[in-house]
Amino acid sequence: MPKSFQPHILVFESRVEGHHLSWLRYVTEDLLTAGFRLTLAVDWRPEAKELIQKQLSELINKVSVISIFNEVGKLYEGSKLKALAKCFNESGAQEVFINNLDDIASHCLRCASIGIYPPKPLQGRLSGVYFRPRFLANPTWPPGNIIKATGFRRLCRQRWFKNIFLMDEYLFANAKEKYTDTVFHFLPDPWDGNFSHSQKDARKTLGIPQDRFVLLNYGIGDRRKGLHLTVQVMLESSPDSRLFLLCAGRISKDRELLKGLSQLEERGMAKVLNRYVSDSEESLCFCASDVVLLPYIKHFGSSGVLSLSAAAGKMVITSDEGLVGQRVRKHNLGWLFRSGNAYELKKCMDNAALLTESEMSEFQQAALRYAKACSRQAFRNTLLSALKDISISPA
Repeated sequence: MPKSFQPHILVFESRVEGHHLSWLRYVTEDLLTAGFRLTLAVDWRPEAKELIQKQLSELINKVSVISIFNEVGKLYEGSKLKALAKCFNESGAQEVFINNLDDIASHCLRCASIGIYPPKPLQGRLSGVYFRPRFLANPTWPPGNIIKATGFRRLCRQRWFKNIFLMDEYLFANAKEKYTDTVFHFLPDPWDGNFSHSQKDARKTLGIPQDRFVLLNYGIGDRRKGLHLTVQVMLESSPDSRLFLLCAGRISKDRELLKGLSQLEERGMAKVLNRYVSDSEESLCFCASDVVLLPYIKHFGSSGVLSLSAAAGKMVITSDEGLVGQRVRKHNLGWLFRSGNAYELKKCMDNAALLTESEMSEFQQAALRYAKACSRQAFRNTLLSALKDISISPA
């Protein structure tokens, strides 16, 4: 269709850490493929700009870009919501897609609960992915959830949202029934990558011993992800243990955590990639591992690492709470331990190293079955089906 008649969407993404860059690429790629015209409202400061350009590659030449930060590095209008409204007005787009509704949700919902609403031009044009809508799981506790639930109900009744994508199949069913003025969709947590590398080749490339049982801790390394539990268990293990920790992803500035990882490296029990990990390195990490660790502490919602683990056919060891625990239990993706319990985590790790090839194969097959439901194609189908009704008249 002629460019002037392409439906025009503003994609808002304020962050570049964790999953944010990958999701920006997924959404950009899929919407461009479907014929949408895109303007990206992103962090265009030098360091973030470099990461975005690297992630999007040639896609960056097919979109317009607006920075949400001014020339002195401050958010326009002093808040993400106001920056979003400014970028929407400047872009001339017809709709807004917010990669991470959590970025603006808490402020929006609290304000709406007392009758203060977002800028009027956004009404009925807001779509996006809500990763952690905790108040949907428990609208009365803690007390702050009462306020958020009230604000959300008011925004829904006044039809501020066009499409809300939830990544929790259980919350999706409840929200769809309770908030009938808003359209909800269940969006699979997608994986992408080439997991065909042999374990031997992947370990050789990464410099990991071939004869060890490799446990992968992938993603942002901090205490809420339970990395400290893993480090504690590894430090308490015998130097003769077959266990070997591969820790990949930027780690918090927790000195105790960094010291423990350094000690493990000195003992020859770990390899640490404390930095941004490229897509190709990501695939190698999963192919090189035997088991993936997800020892999250009070984690709410989905986990992209679980999807990646499934795509690579890897068994997981995870804490027994929240959505991740439910999925692992339901789909037989691995073992669970009591959240925060280092002793039980150690027991799982030690026992996993004793599994036979046949036993590991059962987890592998279960993982690959699960991976089909959260493929890039499944993600794309849901996203484009929901956005197909955007007007094709000029913006």
